[in-house]
Amino acid sequence: MRFYVIKLPRFLSFIVSKIISLFSRKKK
Repeated sequence: MRFYVIKLPRFLSFIVSKIISLFSRKKK
C-alpha cells in the first residue's frame, strides 16, 4: 500500500506537467 501511495502522486504530477506543457504550447 505504501508503494502505491508513493507511486500515485508521481503519476498525477506527470499528467499535470503534460497538461501544462500542452496549454503553454496553445498559448504561444
